[in-house]
Amino acid sequence: MSIFEASFPMYEYPETKDANDKFWEVLGDKLNRQGINSPEGLIRSKEPMDLWMNRNLLISQTCGYPYRLFLSNKVQLVGTPDMKIDKIPPGYYYSSIVVKKDKDSLARNGEILAFNDKYSQSGWVAPNLYVKARDIEFGGYFETGGHWHSAQAVADGKATVTAIDVFTWKLIERFASFSNELRIIDTTVPTPGLPLITAQKHLVDELYHAMSETINEIDNKVLDVLPFKGLVRLPKRDYLEVEGLDENLTD
Repeated sequence: MSIFEASFPMYEYPETKDANDKFWEVLGDKLNRQGINSPEGLIRSKEPMDLWMNRNLLISQTCGYPYRLFLSNKVQLVGTPDMKIDKIPPGYYYSSIVVKKDKDSLARNGEILAFNDKYSQSGWVAPNLYVKARDIEFGGYFETGGHWHSAQAVADGKATVTAIDVFTWKLIERFASFSNELRIIDTTVPTPGLPLITAQKHLVDELYHAMSETINEIDNKVLDVLPFKGLVRLPKRDYLEVEGLDENLTD
């Protein structure tokens, strides 16, 4: 039995659960054959932050914002999945500014932002920096607990705008019928993507190469609903230098 734990919580939806399991089956087998005693399955019973801070963490994916705030000196960067997004650097991503389909711009004030949580780069930091750069002030906030719920909140009229990371938006368009009620009016400034991390400093290279090999070898039907299209190594400073928010927005 392995003492290690692994998870891919950032894109864990009913529509992606089987693909995450199949991906781990291949990756875990590769690691086992290298002598790294890997867990049989992905951990889904723990809160992500508890898992990311666990000294037995073998591999997981986190968000750039909690990495910047809490994790950068406690875990090791393994690599950053590349979503193969046109016209931005490998390993980077952005958020889509999503509104009802009959809307084409944001008002100067009064918009209600639906957001997943305050430790999300794509759902919280990015949209707040987006409006700040345009002298727009949100009139209120509606916390939903997840990107899909945020998009649903806009479709249902509980909020007027949300910011959804580019890959999750593709999944919502594909699987959620309420996406027909929504549209993208803009995108945010690209930032480093969601990094893979480990607590095992001595295994960083092995994890990187096993992850890269899995991406290159696994069935494309599995990768179709996962953000793992490639793998790059971004320096730690790329994450730490991302623009942050005023303290009153992070409290």
